Amino acid sequence: MTPFEYSLVLVTIIVGLAIADMLESLHRLLRSRTSIRWHWLPLVAALLVLLTLVQFWWGFYRLGRTEVWSQYGAFLLLLLQLVLMFLLACAALPDNDRERSDLGEYYEHNRRYFWTLFSLVAFMAMLTNLVVVARQDLPSALLLKGVPNLLYAGVMLSLGFVRAKS
Repeated sequence: MTPFEYSLVLVTIIVGLAIADMLESLHRLLRSRTSIRWHWLPLVAALLVLLTLVQFWWGFYRLGRTEVWSQYGAFLLLLLQLVLMFLLACAALPDNDRERSDLGEYYEHNRRYFWTLFSLVAFMAMLTNLVVVARQDLPSALLLKGVPNLLYAGVMLSLGFVRAKS
């Protein structure tokens, strides 16, 4: 088994747990749908997280051709990114009854934490991409991968400071 295959197993497990947590939270919301004040923002944010998780898992396989996964530092970067993505998935939807009663209130209370995590995930994606392609051509990698990811992280961070209209 190659170092990448070991990494792929860990990625699959953590992404699977993150998706399972989101689905469990959605299930609880749907089960108590009559006692919930629904709001579209946390649902759209959760969908965005789900798409990010699936895209990360799908795109990670493409990185298997590089030799970087035998380096401990690259593995730690990957692990940190996975932990942040798991925390992001856990923060997307409410878990307990008190938080679940009003989704708009939950979003308002949670938005800075959520979007800060999302921006950190984007920043870690940029770092991981740079580590993977650093052996090839760093200046073009910075331009093609670094700048767009930094802009994306900035947008995600700024969303944490935008208040939802009731």
